[in-house]
Amino acid sequence: MKENDISRTFKYATDFYLNRLGLIVIFSIPFIVAFLIPVLVPAPTYLALGGVFLRTGSLPELSILDIVFTVVAYAIVMFVIADTIVNINIVVRSKRTLTAITHEVLGAFGSYALRIFVIYTLILLALFVTQVLTYDHPLQSWIYPIVALVISFFMFFVPPAVVIDNLDVPSAARTSFEMAVRNPQFVLIWALVAFLGLTVVEIIGELIFPSPFSSYFVLLANSLLILPFLTVLQTQMYMEKYPLAR
Repeated sequence: MKENDISRTFKYATDFYLNRLGLIVIFSIPFIVAFLIPVLVPAPTYLALGGVFLRTGSLPELSILDIVFTVVAYAIVMFVIADTIVNINIVVRSKRTLTAITHEVLGAFGSYALRIFVIYTLILLALFVTQVLTYDHPLQSWIYPIVALVISFFMFFVPPAVVIDNLDVPSAARTSFEMAVRNPQFVLIWALVAFLGLTVVEIIGELIFPSPFSSYFVLLANSLLILPFLTVLQTQMYMEKYPLAR
């Protein structure tokens, strides 16, 4: 992939994001709910970059009720995240189709979102198993991040594969794997943009607002601005596989 191709993709994503910002922000409001649920529910989970993770240090202390709360909270959060990602992807796809967005969103609620939810669930189960197997192991601080990085890298293009190409779970996972191998620079650039964006928002929040208001600012900015842009960028990167999209 040439440098001008990467620049073009980033420009497409930025222009589309700014032109449809109002609609994208509306569809991104559920991200706020997804961030708040782990805070409001008394479960040993934390949210990072759109993913829900279990604190393995709390595993021995979990009761049956705690496990139920954790599972329910996880399921709600992950489905909200999946459905929000789907809706933003549909906004991107609508630019190249004649299908009404409202009809697409209603139809996607029970199809695209469910498929992404299933894939995300399998990914988190794999990460959970890794946490459990390496619990109290001296190398867990190395093993778990490496496993998480590898899985995230190969499954990076799953959401747009489901929404743009209407692929089932196995096909979306396979397509994501193949595209990540062919275009690793896309995944790396996306990760860099995500790191810079989240870091800038964190710094601005701490400089402008006192605690705890800075945390609420970061929550809103990440939910309504940063994560939606990253989703648009991810989808535009995926659509580079089509010559007509260039």
